[in-house]
Amino acid sequence: MVLEGTVEVEITSPLPDEGIVDRTYRIEGTVKMFDAVGAPPWVYAEEKRKEWWRPEALEETDYDRGFPLPISGEFKIDFKPDKLGDYDVSIVATPAPLPLPMIGVPPVLGRSSIMKMRVAEKPESGLEILSCSFA
Repeated sequence: MVLEGTVEVEITSPLPDEGIVDRTYRIEGTVKMFDAVGAPPWVYAEEKRKEWWRPEALEETDYDRGFPLPISGEFKIDFKPDKLGDYDVSIVATPAPLPLPMIGVPPVLGRSSIMKMRVAEKPESGLEILSCSFA
């Protein structure tokens, strides 16, 4: 039996603090079991959308699947928020797909720290300013 916390999840490219509705953001990282080579076959971004008036028990939770490479454990997950709000996103590693009905506790082996992201409306066409640097 494998317990939660036996899988190390490291995020190398996290989400930004602020985002825009209907824009795709990529989360990258690595996942490994027992400090050894290899990764669990299922990695998901667990997305909880928070609203100030809604109790935590009624938060919306969605999952986007990533595909870890078998030996290195590297993964990429695309996250596309479709509603305004504050999101708490963490990466979970499991030995089985999360959408399957489970009895008892979901089989989460490892979890990353939470990335917080505030999602706003799309700016009007031509008004969006992208960050850039001048050297």
